[in-house]
Amino acid sequence: MGMQIEDSKGSLMADINVTPLVDVVLVLLIIFMVITPMLSSGMAVELPKAGSSTTVNDAGQHLVVSVRADAAIFVDTKRSSLDQIVDDLNAEWRKEPNRALLIKGDKSLKWKQVHGVMDKVRENGMTTMLLAAEKKSGGEK
Repeated sequence: MGMQIEDSKGSLMADINVTPLVDVVLVLLIIFMVITPMLSSGMAVELPKAGSSTTVNDAGQHLVVSVRADAAIFVDTKRSSLDQIVDDLNAEWRKEPNRALLIKGDKSLKWKQVHGVMDKVRENGMTTMLLAAEKKSGGEK
């Protein structure tokens, strides 16, 4: 299809071609859709729901300890164990010491399984920890 510069009266047309704009917006949308799941750190776990919580977006700024449903422990994305967790945390902390410690426990775990990890971390001097939870929606109990 050709481009028409003048109308039948000889004056310039003021139509805007939005096709390039739509193309750019769609490409940006696809990029954001691909990158967004990568922004959260740690392993993917199904978090418990909490009635009172403070929303903090985790975009990689926290040092994350994840405890999966099968009781596997991860420091960021590296598999660890209860005996090795302190050494792994210290190694990650040395890389970037300004990060807060975030504990993510799967909702199917018993509390004592996550508490055991927290105790091990606390025994070695790390006393400030954040607990990850999903905010309950209005109708849930």
